Amino acid sequence: MTLAKTSALAAAALALASQPALAQAPRDCISEAEVSAMVIYAVPSALRGVQSRCGANLAPNGFLATSGARLAQRYAAASDANWPRALSGLNLMVGSGELKQQAPIQLDQLPPEFVRPLFDEMIAQKVATQVAVADCRRIERAAEAFSPLEPEELGRISAVVLSLVGVDKPKICTVN
Repeated sequence: MTLAKTSALAAAALALASQPALAQAPRDCISEAEVSAMVIYAVPSALRGVQSRCGANLAPNGFLATSGARLAQRYAAASDANWPRALSGLNLMVGSGELKQQAPIQLDQLPPEFVRPLFDEMIAQKVATQVAVADCRRIERAAEAFSPLEPEELGRISAVVLSLVGVDKPKICTVN
């Protein structure tokens, strides 16, 4: 390739790189696939939050005490594969609605490896502060009931149920 052609290609590439990215139309809903990924991804941190809040109120031979760590490990094994889609859903949630007002930073501007531990802690802390002690045994029974399900099954079921009950913050996209 001649110097002139190389220079022309370099100039064209530089011109394209300096142009603002074509704006994608913002979505006003989160996909069921993103909801599913977020559920699967969140289970280990949510279980940690439940155990933090409820540990003293549950039987030492109960499901969470005896099998909670194993359940969390099963879901943690699926977390790497689900993280990109979960992050996409998280960015949609933070970029719109009430979370936009609560989050002074734009998560999509941060490196994913920085966001991930923050998201993990946010889940655990939110669960630990939001769970009513009176609900601890019911939550333990729910964890035991869904424990035989594969992570993908629980994720899909959760996404469908949440869309059926009309969750609107964020709104779940309609599936045709």
